Amino acid sequence: MRVGGVVSPSFTAALAGWLEARLYVAAAFITTSAIIDSIESPLTVSPVDAGFAIWDGAWYRDLALHGYGAVGLEGGERFFPLWPLLGRFLGSATGSVDVALVVAANLLAFVAAMLLYRLTMQETEDADLARHVVRIFSLFPSAFVLVFGYSEALFIVLALGFALCVRARAWWAAAILGFLAGLTRPVGFFLSLLALVHFVSGQRRSLPALLTIASAPLGSLTFLAWAQFSRGGWRVPIEAQNALRGGFREPVTRIISAFVEGAGGDWGELLHALAAVVFVFLAVVGVRTLSVDLWVYAVPSTLILFAADNLNSLERYGLAVFPLVIAGGIVSYRPRLRRWLPTVSAVAMMSLTSLALSGAYVP
Repeated sequence: MRVGGVVSPSFTAALAGWLEARLYVAAAFITTSAIIDSIESPLTVSPVDAGFAIWDGAWYRDLALHGYGAVGLEGGERFFPLWPLLGRFLGSATGSVDVALVVAANLLAFVAAMLLYRLTMQETEDADLARHVVRIFSLFPSAFVLVFGYSEALFIVLALGFALCVRARAWWAAAILGFLAGLTRPVGFFLSLLALVHFVSGQRRSLPALLTIASAPLGSLTFLAWAQFSRGGWRVPIEAQNALRGGFREPVTRIISAFVEGAGGDWGELLHALAAVVFVFLAVVGVRTLSVDLWVYAVPSTLILFAADNLNSLERYGLAVFPLVIAGGIVSYRPRLRRWLPTVSAVAMMSLTSLALSGAYVP
């Protein structure tokens, strides 16, 4: 992307981290495939055999192809509709939903990195720090899902675009992005808090600004209204999600129980507990260093991550809370950390990628 004949700094910052991350994921994919081929019989099926359309990516593909309620897709209502709808549209244009979702996710991840650079520049006015934040985002251990056919990249783009538009008082554009975010992920409604901060602090309070505050909840309510008329009840998506993640749990005691179970030998719970501590720490850093609108959005978005019986996918959910990534970049912007943290993060990313591809980790 060029601005006035010069390559945009956000483009160059995003490109470097984007390419680096995909090299690491490709290396993990090749290594995992070779190991599994050497130890399993030809009749054994592993997630890696499906390429990058695995786990939730397979659900999104099947929903795009067959729709909600198809045989074998019971409980698919827990996945909000914008990503599978986009997969259906792009799949009809390209001839392959799998390819369309994976390519779209990777392109959107690139756009997300560019938007993150611009938002960080607004926060810090430091180009070197903004580049560091973008690299941290690209090499975040759970960021390998941005290479898979997951909805994370779409949601992050919409959320970042929403934040930038609200700050620019581009209310109509923000309202559209907020509505689409609400159709992508149920937690999109927390974006209302970000908009509310600007509405309260603004001198002119307009109808478009009010609509922007309501836009993300309206997106989610639209899906629930569809469920009411098409699936037999507006609670069907909520019940489908609860069937997988369990009922509401108080976040602090849930983290403590994860540590207890981890100490008892459940390495998955231990991983989630450690990730939870990191996210809480980054939320605290965000409150101390970021603008009010960002941390008002980040704090409840962080707490809701731990408020379920099943903490699977916690690490990628945290990636979508973009102020945490900015806070992580700020707190790690020190000479020693800048030298070794990207390497450690890349190793963790490759490890999680291999575990996910082998079926040992649920991303």
